Amino acid sequence: MGDVPWTSPTSPWDKLRYVAAYVTLVAVTGSAAVLLVALNLDVGQSMWPDAQPDDQVMAKWRTAAALAYTSGSAVGHVCALVAGLLAAHWARDNTRRTGLAAAVLAGAGLGLADLAAASWTAAPRLRDLAASPALTDNDGRLIVDPGLQHHGSIPAAMAAVFATLLIVAALGSAVAQARPVNKALLILVSLALAPVAHFLIPAVVLIPGVDP
Repeated sequence: MGDVPWTSPTSPWDKLRYVAAYVTLVAVTGSAAVLLVALNLDVGQSMWPDAQPDDQVMAKWRTAAALAYTSGSAVGHVCALVAGLLAAHWARDNTRRTGLAAAVLAGAGLGLADLAAASWTAAPRLRDLAASPALTDNDGRLIVDPGLQHHGSIPAAMAAVFATLLIVAALGSAVAQARPVNKALLILVSLALAPVAHFLIPAVVLIPGVDP
């Protein structure tokens, strides 16, 4: 069953519409990432309202950075589900496995767009934050080095978001191909991953051994 087309062939015009819709999803995800960086920075800092020792100051910056570098992931999550549906329909004249592969690639494209846009916007803001009086010692020296090579938790959080978008896009493909009775369950499962991934991001900062 997995090696045969799962429904009627797709016309070239339909495929073009699916591609246009996917490009729109990428644009929405990237725009959300850019627009939400400032909010995520504020949320991350608010989680450490009275950071005093250097380790708490470091954790405050890392939490803000983890959220900022993954800004727009919630929007990307929903877009990945829709992209998985689109990919499955785009490839419906091929095998189910082809539809799944197309969905995963679509999720990867959204993940790259989200993380690239968020990183491009967040990096200069985080450098400014690291140089602020609240994150410098009495001699004016930086407590936090804003280079990510010293903060393994940030790439780890980004990798978690990227993996989640791949999984959700794959679930979107499964929704398109599932029986009606299973569609609602798959949609609920995919949407339930959004808050799980979102709340795990700040927790990555606190995992011992993730950062140097």
